[in-house]
Amino acid sequence: MSSYHGTRSDLVEFPQQIKYDLPLAICDRSLAYHLGIHNRTLWFCVLKKNKLYTLFSLEKRGRGGGRRGIQNPDKRLKKIQSVFLVRFLNNIPVGDHVGAYIQGRSCLDTAKQHVKSSVIVSMDIKDFFPSVQRAMIRRYFLSIGYGYRVASLMADLVTYKNFLPQGAPTSGMVANLVADWKFDQPIMRDLKRLDPQWRYTRYSDDIDVSHPEKQTRERVLEVVNIVRARVSAAGFRINEQKTKLEPYWNRQKVLGVVVNEKPNVPRIEYMRTKAIIHNCTVNGFVSQFRRAKKTSAAALISHIRGKLAYFKSIDKLKAEKLKRKFDIALELHIEESKDEVDFGTTNA
Repeated sequence: MSSYHGTRSDLVEFPQQIKYDLPLAICDRSLAYHLGIHNRTLWFCVLKKNKLYTLFSLEKRGRGGGRRGIQNPDKRLKKIQSVFLVRFLNNIPVGDHVGAYIQGRSCLDTAKQHVKSSVIVSMDIKDFFPSVQRAMIRRYFLSIGYGYRVASLMADLVTYKNFLPQGAPTSGMVANLVADWKFDQPIMRDLKRLDPQWRYTRYSDDIDVSHPEKQTRERVLEVVNIVRARVSAAGFRINEQKTKLEPYWNRQKVLGVVVNEKPNVPRIEYMRTKAIIHNCTVNGFVSQFRRAKKTSAAALISHIRGKLAYFKSIDKLKAEKLKRKFDIALELHIEESKDEVDFGTTNA
């Protein structure tokens, strides 16, 4: 828990230069001003922050299973964090190699950077958000020009205990900034020295590195070691079980998008969704949701809509073919499911 508080002249720090187009905060009062809150509200959120979160867990997606801990801030703290995100964090530029948590960027934008690769190396960072510690965040804000006490207050506003909470609106962008500073930039410098044609991207905790020309196995393993060493030195861990090397003769996927020749929908996923829609057309949604491992017909319909939206972002024509079939299923079975399902719109 932070022990510094109060406003005195000796706590005012005048930074020499703040990078980027960011508000000038030289003490707690000026930081509170830029957040649109009273100074006492700022200190309440800092000193009582660990009591302002609701804790729960959600099942993890994917084969690994397990549960993910969520730390959700209360409405007041979440609103302050949202202002901090807009007025401070979103004004810090991040390169195109970072895809997640940035408005206007998608997983497809990241995947496109690896189309027509001779080899793709995919790696995963274990416990990404919990690995971003308060001390790292404070050092980041110090590195862009803020004084120690202001940087400490900023780090307190965006952390639960000593790490990034999963439910805060600031966590994604803070994780991006810290990771970019701690290991993205060093990795890209190392790869550029090795060969300027190496391409590096990170989408949240998913790292992908690719090269358009054929590479020896030794050179690829050298790249893996560069990434592993830089991530480890930064205080993060690679999930070795999820490290994959995909040569051009295999089906290459980045963030679930096939990228061998052009961005494409994975055939297995497309056919599975097509089969679910067909079964729903013949037998109805109510009879199929358990078979699809969903909790209700409404959940199944929501799942299909999500898949169609995802497919549309990659291949509009394929998505439209499935959407027409999906619309027919809805028209046929709306009466039998109307008590259970809010059909809404089908703007996939």
